[in-house]
Amino acid sequence: MKNLNKLTRYLMVAIIALGVTACSKKADDTPIKTDPKMLSFGFYAADNEDNLFRDYVVKEVTGNSIQIELPKEVDRTKLVARFTTTEKATVTLNGSPQQSGITKADFSTPADYIVTEGATNARYTVTIVNAADYVWTRVGAYTDKVASEFDMKVNPSNGVPYFFFMQASSDVELRKGFAAKYQDNSWAALGNEISAGRIGTNLSMTLDKDGQPYIVYQDYTAEKAQTPTIQRYNGTSWSLVGKKGIFNSTLSNLSIGINPANNQPILFTSLNVVAGGEALSKRALSVSLFSGSTWSIHNEVTNRPTGQATGSTSSKTVGETLYLIAFNSSGVQTYSVYTYKQGTWTTIIDKAIEPSAKNSLLSQVGIDVDHDGNIYIIVADDGQTNGTFNLRVKKYTPATQSWSQVGNVINTKASTYSLALSPAGTPYVLYRDDNGLPTVTAFNTDTQDWGTPKALDNVAAKSANVFIGFAANGTGYASYINSTDNIVLYKFDTPQ
Repeated sequence: MKNLNKLTRYLMVAIIALGVTACSKKADDTPIKTDPKMLSFGFYAADNEDNLFRDYVVKEVTGNSIQIELPKEVDRTKLVARFTTTEKATVTLNGSPQQSGITKADFSTPADYIVTEGATNARYTVTIVNAADYVWTRVGAYTDKVASEFDMKVNPSNGVPYFFFMQASSDVELRKGFAAKYQDNSWAALGNEISAGRIGTNLSMTLDKDGQPYIVYQDYTAEKAQTPTIQRYNGTSWSLVGKKGIFNSTLSNLSIGINPANNQPILFTSLNVVAGGEALSKRALSVSLFSGSTWSIHNEVTNRPTGQATGSTSSKTVGETLYLIAFNSSGVQTYSVYTYKQGTWTTIIDKAIEPSAKNSLLSQVGIDVDHDGNIYIIVADDGQTNGTFNLRVKKYTPATQSWSQVGNVINTKASTYSLALSPAGTPYVLYRDDNGLPTVTAFNTDTQDWGTPKALDNVAAKSANVFIGFAANGTGYASYINSTDNIVLYKFDTPQ
């Protein structure tokens, strides 16, 4: 009996031990509970160069459906997504591993992302829909001062529109230079009065790649009146770039650009009265370059005839290249286009005019360049109807070294106009229509022609200037002077 009891005790201990072992093993085999999640999801401009120009982000993902609005122009077949997930989670799309900010994917149809952690999966469906079309909205007028002439440029570093203008006044001595900007929904002056006294109606502004503004004007207070003075703005005040009146010849046209070699100003002028010792001909194109400390004045564009009379000029610097258009104003009015790179001038086209045109309109030219290096210019000529100057936009394609016309001519008798490309490469033109209304039109890639013109205002703009430009994020700005001598600004963006 004792042996039996002893055996029974051994059996009970063994059964308990086996039970404990089994329970322990069962506990070890139980999967750890996981909860993989997609925390944020979006498309960033930095990851999608030349396709997106601002960020579109869902900062906190709720639910398993993610919907993002993108402009209809975006190529959805090759987008890079940036996302965050719970720790240790992996992400796949159609069975392929996805790396945030790196992997390109096709979002032309809804995309199912699988977020996995351990043995647990979570599905997130990403759908892209068309964002509302951008619209032009009046943001206001600058009423601190009145203006009779102005220039507008969009700062490349922060997307803010800057304005340089001549104060309107019946007293010529009060026609001084001033500057302003529109930022964070309000206007602000850029320093105090720029000039010591009267300036001429020829004025121009540019901004270097870091966003520092430069302006040039005909200075009546220089030692020789109506010679060019250049100033820069350091964020708080204006200062001379060189001296007042950097040379002694007076001028009839001027524009300022940025030298790609040193990020310093470069001045293009048409000489009116040539001073003694300054060796260019009257009305010749003079190119003056700033080294950072001194000006080298009256240089010439290689292969441009010294005696070639020059009208309006306009330039655009992109990367290592400056692009210049210059009107030739003797006899039949034509235009020439040049590039300036590493100190060398190259002629793209010389003394051009449409075969059907008898003349071009001398008053204004415009130039812009897309991210592929294609050159766009705007001129007015009578090639469509003799005696009536219509707007014509031309495109130069470096890959084929050929020119083509962008759409048909814009049927208006406009003499005041401005051309700009959106970051996506779409051309826009702002002009005063036949009734003087500030009007904008954009090139329609579907019809391959200009879209329906839109008058921004039902009151005529003054004929002095109109300007259009774009920030790097795609926001557009259009400006003109209204009947009360105020600079009016419109903004092109998503509807508020």
